[in-house]
Amino acid sequence: MGALSGVTIADFTQMMQGPWATQKLADMGADVVKIERIGGEWERTLPAGGRLHDGVSPFFLAMNRNKRSVTLDLRSEAGRDVALDIVAGADALVENFRPGVMDRLGLGYEDVREVNPEIVYVSGSGFGSDGPYVDRPGQDLLLQSMSGLARYTGRRDDPPTPVGTAVVDEHAAMLLALNTMFALFHRERTGEGQRVETNLFDAALDFQCQELTAALNTAETFERSEAGIGQAWLGAPYGIYETAEDYLAIAMASMDAIADVLGLDELRAYETDRDTYEHRDEIKRTIEAHTRERARDDLLADLLAADVWAAPVCDFDDVAADPQVEHNGTLVELDHPEGGTYTTVGLTADLSATPGELAAGPPAPGDHTDEVLAELGYDEETRARLAAEGVTAPPAEE
Repeated sequence: MGALSGVTIADFTQMMQGPWATQKLADMGADVVKIERIGGEWERTLPAGGRLHDGVSPFFLAMNRNKRSVTLDLRSEAGRDVALDIVAGADALVENFRPGVMDRLGLGYEDVREVNPEIVYVSGSGFGSDGPYVDRPGQDLLLQSMSGLARYTGRRDDPPTPVGTAVVDEHAAMLLALNTMFALFHRERTGEGQRVETNLFDAALDFQCQELTAALNTAETFERSEAGIGQAWLGAPYGIYETAEDYLAIAMASMDAIADVLGLDELRAYETDRDTYEHRDEIKRTIEAHTRERARDDLLADLLAADVWAAPVCDFDDVAADPQVEHNGTLVELDHPEGGTYTTVGLTADLSATPGELAAGPPAPGDHTDEVLAELGYDEETRARLAAEGVTAPPAEE
């Protein structure tokens, strides 16, 4: 049994904030019923670099395994009724439409409580369900910009720089899954359901908690480093360094340790944390003038031998060949919904008593519509009629 075996999630999510959260629950054994529009959710066809993988977005493939897909026309009364029948037997409903959409569909919190008073109703949004930004689009790049993240990333003379992944969506998805679990645990103890709300803006501030706290509670005006120290808040040597043929990263280390490894005695003059912050650019330039003359792997070996925190700067091909990644079994091969296989990130935690399971790759749109409706008690004639009326997608064999 998985940790969440026996838990049913009615999943009305799309893009990343919701689907990655519900995949985490599915990996731990929850029965996640993905309720999609006819033809499937929009991200199924979102290209990565202008390309799909065998007709499906790699982004969709990354976030929708271990789920069952039901396609419904939620704008129709019959489609809404089917959705409510699914929700009536669910432990939690998770959605990340813009605020107000679920209410307009007749699937808002109060509507759902009428058929399932103990439901855990989880909503993710851009800014929350009300407030001055309630009608604004919530999207990762926009939130990186509004939260200060882009302003403090990169070098001093660069324009504000976004992070190279959808980091706000990713953290928001984790918060969505985490708070779903909090509410389910509360219901397990008390029998009481509740409404749970998370949003991208709060998530973007949450993962910058240490930087925000420093900025709002000290007299320091933080600026990005001109030479490329990796954070506006830290001193040298923290950053990426060019070597003779590639790059490596050096994190926290004393100047004495760096001086010993590199033979740069002039670094010993910077004795305090304040020294290494105020002189971070000249320190980085001094170190990098030396690292540019060294082969990366030889230099890395010397740094690690001296217990200096250092690592190579890798691309994804390097990552896929990394012996620790292979040892951990982090990358896995799953069945592609259109046939064949694809490689993705697998389980990233080990539970000794209730391990997760990669039972199935992502479903094709509506793969499980007939199966789920049969479980709800819809007879074959009714299922065929709903498909013919366009309320559900036709069965795959048709």
